[in-house]
Amino acid sequence: MRVAAGRPGALLGPAAVALDRLLSAGARARRAVRGLALADRFAARGDNFTFDPDGVYTCETIEVGRNVDLGYRPVLMAARARIRIGDNVMFGPEVTIRGGNHRIDQVGVPMISVGKDPDDETHDRGVVIGDDVWVGTRAVILHGVTIGRGAVIGAGAVVTRSVPPYAVAAGNPARVIRLRWPLETIQDHERQLYPPERRLTSAELAGLAGLPVPEPRPAPVTKSLTTGLQAR
Repeated sequence: MRVAAGRPGALLGPAAVALDRLLSAGARARRAVRGLALADRFAARGDNFTFDPDGVYTCETIEVGRNVDLGYRPVLMAARARIRIGDNVMFGPEVTIRGGNHRIDQVGVPMISVGKDPDDETHDRGVVIGDDVWVGTRAVILHGVTIGRGAVIGAGAVVTRSVPPYAVAAGNPARVIRLRWPLETIQDHERQLYPPERRLTSAELAGLAGLPVPEPRPAPVTKSLTTGLQAR
């Protein structure tokens, strides 16, 4: 439906504004009630958890850590697998996470009718998102994927493989573009945020060694006062 925004009449304009405010208040009340009803259905949730009540969630299979914002209208679905989200995670709008999968390998049976064994982890794998992760707008993360701590997932990415810690991944299918920082900076970041027992191990750091790192930024060019006077 398209609405032509003409010039409202003297009485119609204020009436429309009043009706809009009434409807907005009703929508806010509905969202608040739905949010309260959904919050306790999540399998686990930490403090300072923010989510859009109008998103789609299989709440009982979703575990969320502390200080997490799931963004605007996400879709988080896993019928039997688990979606686990760490601490300090933020989503852009309309992120999709899909745990589980449909079998396509059975001959003579429509795919919609193919059943799965209760413990079929091959087709019902979950999704794990580590701490301190940013998932961009409309990214899609599929079953079996682990997003490492500190990673960034670009807007619109389709993530079909796991992403290492502190990596920046983008594209369809998503690929690792580079690390957020050189390894020395990553280690410094870890020392500032995590106790020794929670920091990346030597083996995990070694696994990042071959990935591209950001180009060093050139130092800003400044002119001294003396140079400026001599140029005149």
